[in-house]
Amino acid sequence: MSVFLMVCNGERGNWTLEFERNKERRSHILTRTNLIWILVTLAYLCIFQFWERTNWERSLSGTLYILGFCGLSVVYGFLFLSKTFETAGKLSFFLGLLVRVILIFSAPIFEDDWARYLWDGWISSEKGSPYGITPEAFFGELDPTRTEILSRINHPDWPTIYGPVLEIYFYLIHLLFPWKLWALKVFLLAPDILLFFLIRVKYGARSSALYFWNPILIKEVFLNAHPDILGIFLLFYSFYLAEKYRFRLSFFIWGLSLAVKGFGVLLFPFLLKLHWDRDRNWKKAGIDATFSVLGIVLVYSPFLFFSKETDFTALSRFIGSFTFFPLGYNILHTIFGEYSRVFWAFPAVLSILFFLNKRYSYCLGEEEKLSITFFLFFYFSPVVNAWYLLWMLPFLLRISRFFWPSWAFLFLGQISYLNYANLGDWKSVLEKGYYAHPDFLLISISFLFIPILLIWFRIRFSSKITNSLEKPSLLG
Repeated sequence: MSVFLMVCNGERGNWTLEFERNKERRSHILTRTNLIWILVTLAYLCIFQFWERTNWERSLSGTLYILGFCGLSVVYGFLFLSKTFETAGKLSFFLGLLVRVILIFSAPIFEDDWARYLWDGWISSEKGSPYGITPEAFFGELDPTRTEILSRINHPDWPTIYGPVLEIYFYLIHLLFPWKLWALKVFLLAPDILLFFLIRVKYGARSSALYFWNPILIKEVFLNAHPDILGIFLLFYSFYLAEKYRFRLSFFIWGLSLAVKGFGVLLFPFLLKLHWDRDRNWKKAGIDATFSVLGIVLVYSPFLFFSKETDFTALSRFIGSFTFFPLGYNILHTIFGEYSRVFWAFPAVLSILFFLNKRYSYCLGEEEKLSITFFLFFYFSPVVNAWYLLWMLPFLLRISRFFWPSWAFLFLGQISYLNYANLGDWKSVLEKGYYAHPDFLLISISFLFIPILLIWFRIRFSSKITNSLEKPSLLG
């Protein structure tokens, strides 16, 4: 009996010792992980603050900006490749929140759209609607605040192109905190955090951290004040609801996202397909889809009481004449000339028709289909602003299967800041325009995606091609 007790005590001692070792090992790992997150936070803040300081001193060039962005990308890539995102916990979330809060009170760089946002909020409070009213009509304004904002608005001869959801947001911000840029940014934390938790629920902790620490998201939304995060959240939420079979609310939310910016119109067929796969009833799908119209009408109605104009007037002019950082669009323009404005959305539409046929696209995941459609839409678009590409981001976060050329596009979109003005080439600015880019830059980026797509296709389908070749022939 005493021998048995000795053995038991010995085993218990070994278990205790092993438990203590595992506890120390876990403690060491947690401490090391926390240190990594703190160092990453400092790296992000150093680069962001460097941008702001040099921009304030008028010495921030496009080249310096890209060097800083490369630094951010390296840090972000390290987090992904080292699988640090898998250990993302409360500290990671709160440090990401800290970076956002600091940037909220920082000045935007290479962007002046925020001036239009503030101006639209004031116009809505004064006139009831910002639509159809050009800022240049107020030149000569005596109020110093309004004069300062007016001087920063680009294209003051154009009325606003922003959708009613954004205009309601600008209006409410103006009522609460008139002319405060920080207020315009601080309330964007709400959709950002909601989207973070939505991604966490759907894809897991690693994907949510991959979203939350994306340097493009942080910079474009919380430094430069682009409010697209409102529409991005609504669009992703609409698909989340559809997958839960809450179709009427899903279509309603999708309609609201369309009233932020119209990019979500591309994904409407995929929502209908989700409904069809569930109920196999086109009549019911059509009835439920009308709730999207309800969402659109609901947010447009307040402005129609005060003006016959909407954003469509200026938006049609913008789409029909404005060009910025065109990539695949330049290829279309070489082939079709001025008719390229008619054809540029065709590749995206054809991809949708292809993906709706399960026979041809069964091997692709749903997120891959959405990502490819967005990729083709933006690649051939005549206007590619860097923050537009963020609309793809939530659909790129299923780690097991994602369309990584869209990731490349998301990061290469930052090259759009290398226009002649930001490069300091003022002679070319006078000749070709403030927003023009060097031709060699546009051509090199455009054709860079050809090998990127070929590599993706090779990697993605090589095993299927090999398996099909190895199958014995029915004729043999």
